[in-house]
Amino acid sequence: MTISSLILIGASTGGPGRIYSILSALDSSFCGTVIIAQHMSAPFVPSFIHQLQSIVSLPILSVEESRQIEKGHIYICSVTSELVQKNGGIWLDPIGEGNYPYNPQIDRLFTSASTLPAGLKRLGVILTGIGDDGASGSLALYESGGKCLFESEESAVVYGMPRRAKELVCNGEVGGIDEIIERIKAFGGCNV
Repeated sequence: MTISSLILIGASTGGPGRIYSILSALDSSFCGTVIIAQHMSAPFVPSFIHQLQSIVSLPILSVEESRQIEKGHIYICSVTSELVQKNGGIWLDPIGEGNYPYNPQIDRLFTSASTLPAGLKRLGVILTGIGDDGASGSLALYESGGKCLFESEESAVVYGMPRRAKELVCNGEVGGIDEIIERIKAFGGCNV
């Protein structure tokens, strides 16, 4: 398996600023694979990636077509996508905007990660946002052996999504953005 740790990040209202903070803290030695589902219309994703790439040393790729994921890379879902095993690797397949209430849907991404091999370290992070997207996906991920981390009420711009996820995953960790950054850096570090 080419990847050893997978970090899934779901965010909505207030999320872009949090994502900038997280990704700018990762240096070129970071070995984790990061997949981000930020609620955003697909046409805005290219400019979002362009802004991120100016502050991040790791490669950032948009998910507009099926692609095999690699360690030390960051993937931004432009539409609802899911993780699948095929051709000897793990791939991220876009499903499309479809009839989902949000684009991209965090629940679908996190739930698909719950079907990956148990030997792959998986961390699901729910950041600030309105609603409950990501809650049921976090539960599926946790029940399959993955770890879950939710932004605290004090840190979140809007405490809807992390609150609902914490209600479903009682044993999930909670932290402010600085704690989340340190946890992600440790989880995806090369010495783990």
